[in-house]
Amino acid sequence: MANGFSRSIVSQAVALAMVEAARKSGCIKGALVASPVLAEAEKELFLKMLARLNERRKNGSDTLSDDEIASLFTFVYAKAAEAVTNLVNGQPDNFELLGMLDGKIPLYADERLTGYFKKLNLATECAQAYVDWHAANASGEQLQAYDPMLPLFEALKWCFRLSCTVAVEKLEADGKVVPGV
Repeated sequence: MANGFSRSIVSQAVALAMVEAARKSGCIKGALVASPVLAEAEKELFLKMLARLNERRKNGSDTLSDDEIASLFTFVYAKAAEAVTNLVNGQPDNFELLGMLDGKIPLYADERLTGYFKKLNLATECAQAYVDWHAANASGEQLQAYDPMLPLFEALKWCFRLSCTVAVEKLEADGKVVPGV
């Protein structure tokens, strides 16, 4: 295509699975937050994550275990809380990749978000929705034609966005003004 864009049924389907999981869990009720600062944070985080996984691929490890996939969802969930905290505090993001694949994820966020995020199960719901979606579509021609990291990262991207929304809604409910959303 001349413009460099394409349409992806796979991406749309996995995004929908994430949004439905968030709505089903009760974490998301209304529209998602939109912020140029959070969009830039998402881009920075995902470029780092992709670079880490590409390095892993170069070293011969081309697949992810179920535990590693679950860890990735928890990781982006935690990083969303950090990104919103940094937005509120006017601080730059400094995303470390500690715990990305081993589930030992430090959380550097507003204490209200830390406690609240530990109570919710959004990361688990999104991870399960992704695994279920993938299992239901794995034999499909469209999914088989994709690099397996693309639908996974589409799901992770939506988990991040949903988690940012949860974080902003929590802080706003606590009376905090979140700039730029």
